[in-house]
Amino acid sequence: MRRQFVLDERTDKLLADLAAGRAGNRSYVVREAIQLYAELQERLEDIENKPDFERMMKRSAEEIRTGRVVSHEEAKRRSRKRRS
Repeated sequence: MRRQFVLDERTDKLLADLAAGRAGNRSYVVREAIQLYAELQERLEDIENKPDFERMMKRSAEEIRTGRVVSHEEAKRRSRKRRS
């Protein structure tokens, strides 16, 4: 089945680069990308449909609102400290 798409310059270059490793087969890369994207969406939906997910997100939002979080830099520093 043939389809036609309009790609921006960056995406076209990415497609060409990925296809180069697959004997130049751009169609294969597009099919593979769509399948991977669909699998990712399915996994995300599975995660979001778990009973604890909404509760965890609400708790996280509350912790952010109340300032019970640390910066990424602080988390890295603590992690390094524990390893040494």
